[in-house]
Amino acid sequence: MILPQSMTLTAGAILLAAFPGAAQTPETRETREFVQASAQSDTFEILEATSLLALSKNPQTRAFAQHMIENHSQSRDRLMAIVQQEGLSSPAPGIGNDQSQFLAALQSQHGDSVDRIYVRQQSLAHRAALATVRGYAASGDNKALRAKATSDQAPISDHLRMAEELEQSQPGD
Repeated sequence: MILPQSMTLTAGAILLAAFPGAAQTPETRETREFVQASAQSDTFEILEATSLLALSKNPQTRAFAQHMIENHSQSRDRLMAIVQQEGLSSPAPGIGNDQSQFLAALQSQHGDSVDRIYVRQQSLAHRAALATVRGYAASGDNKALRAKATSDQAPISDHLRMAEELEQSQPGD
């Protein structure tokens, strides 16, 4: 059965409305890697901050950790909304190998060393996250993710500044 061209176009429009991701440019490796890195970064921040709250009594470090949980939970939610809206592949759950090692190192600490290790790791993690979002904001191929990467630069820079200030205020080793 051959359908008139107008019916074929209508069927195509219905399919695009039902599956908006189908109209998008194919997902690139760069986009998949950015989504995965962003999801892992947010998950790591939440896990590490939660661990810090269980181990530390330092009120400044605990306040920073609580701030990280709140901000990175919001960031993760925004990322997942964009992934769904754009019809992109969901990131694999979990954190990266380096992040796993950082988390294990933090969880093995006691006393003041918990706070020193945490803020040092936070400085390193936020430097890496800032490089990732700057790179994608400059050349990423998904407009919505590029906008998120651009808007994430200021809060990540603030987190880095706060971590560095906390690192400077920690008692020496």
